[in-house]
Amino acid sequence: MKKHILFLMLVSLLAFSCKDDDDNKGFVDPVANVTTKPFIGSVILSWTDPISEDYYYTLISYKNAEGETVNKKVSRYSADSTGLTTATISGFTDVNEYSFSLTAVSFEGAKSSPVTVSGIPQNTNEAKDYVLGTVSVKPANMGATISWENISGVGVNLSLSYKDQNGVNQNLGVDASQTGSTMITGLLAKTNITVSAQNASGGDKSEIALAVEPKIDPDDLIDPSVEYLTFKASGTRLTISQPNVYNPLYEYKIITTANDPYIATNGLKKAKVGTMLVFRYKTTSEFTLELYWCNSGGGAAGGRSTRVTVPKNQSGDWETFTHDYSADMSTHKWAGSIGDFVRFDCGDSGGVTIEIRNINFRVAQ
Repeated sequence: MKKHILFLMLVSLLAFSCKDDDDNKGFVDPVANVTTKPFIGSVILSWTDPISEDYYYTLISYKNAEGETVNKKVSRYSADSTGLTTATISGFTDVNEYSFSLTAVSFEGAKSSPVTVSGIPQNTNEAKDYVLGTVSVKPANMGATISWENISGVGVNLSLSYKDQNGVNQNLGVDASQTGSTMITGLLAKTNITVSAQNASGGDKSEIALAVEPKIDPDDLIDPSVEYLTFKASGTRLTISQPNVYNPLYEYKIITTANDPYIATNGLKKAKVGTMLVFRYKTTSEFTLELYWCNSGGGAAGGRSTRVTVPKNQSGDWETFTHDYSADMSTHKWAGSIGDFVRFDCGDSGGVTIEIRNINFRVAQ
């Protein structure tokens, strides 16, 4: 009998202890002012967070079209300055009504009473028009940047049609299933661009007309009177290619593959006209450009070089590098005569992408 009484006391003590643990989790108010808004293949939920320092996140639960329960956590840090939080629930392919349960959760794990609302997703057929309505164009160097938005989760394909600088019709296909941008090149004057959109699943197309005037920098244009430096076909610890069909002779893409990458230029066809080195460039990282001053028939020699830092340029636009090497040419007795050349040492590490074009020496200003 005593054992039975002791057992009951132990059970009661454990039950009280568990209840006490639950109470220690505290209390959190439910979210308020919950609204729903139809969106392409989605439902946008908005609500006001509880006014509590202990509030941590909101748990959104719903059943998808297959009857599977889906949970999504939305942090308190997603709220705007007024405490309003917005979440887009995407992936719907129908226009049926769905029920969403929102439960506030505290840092200690306390849960509020759920707030349930209903919402209806917008037809996914409208995705192409939604994306097309966000398309914008911005001038770029001898080209343009086309941007769009797509947070619907619905696949959309864009087609860009225009005439390039040679009057040749171009048609570029773009996957616009997510927010992004793409660049078109080969533009020298105001250009009309037709942008068409179609859902990735097929169906009708919609289109708009845009116009853009590209940025033209004088250093981007080829001057027949200027001798531009050209590189050898290959280098050391780097790869080199010429991917731009609009500048197949004087534009290069270099990717360094290891420490101390370098490549030599071909010899000058005529004596240099000046001491200032000029080129247009983009680079994923700042690097030290070391130029070795080489005479015709010779090669790079230790102590006969100059090191200059080339700043990082990942802006998407080409920038101009200039440096007057007159003192260095004098010190190293480099005349820049016919057949003379320079070796470009492109930094001290691998994994750097350098795009460079229209390299030339000119008279220092």
